[in-house]
Amino acid sequence: MIKTNKIDFFTKKDLGRVVKIENKCHLTPWTNKNFIDSYDAKNLFKVLKDETDIIGYYIALFASDECELLNITVKSELQKNGFGELMLKDLFNECRNANIVNIFLEVRRSNLLAIRLYKNNGFNEIGIRNNYYQNRGGKEDAILMGLAI
Repeated sequence: MIKTNKIDFFTKKDLGRVVKIENKCHLTPWTNKNFIDSYDAKNLFKVLKDETDIIGYYIALFASDECELLNITVKSELQKNGFGELMLKDLFNECRNANIVNIFLEVRRSNLLAIRLYKNNGFNEIGIRNNYYQNRGGKEDAILMGLAI
């Protein structure tokens, strides 16, 4: 049972735990280098922690008055407990503080849990990228979603 949690900025000492979560949760996970490059590019990179470990993380790119949510992940065994929504709310606050007016993301068509999270938090489908993601059987579409905040 998670007793306390807080969202902090990523530090390089978090990298090993983040990569472990990423590898367990994603069919085509980001690499160590992807995370370091994102951090070095000064993207918003935050981790959700409990007393002892990382529960999840998100990475967002801010450009002008737009935000692209690049990655949001919760440990598989802790999904469906509101942690994704907690991180989205933190992102919304960061966006408001940076005068961001639109947030965009893409999600695998098969990731129904994530799609429900996004829709429940106000995102709408705005397009499709056909055959965008690799999967075990070939390729699958990406759903593009957006939210005006």
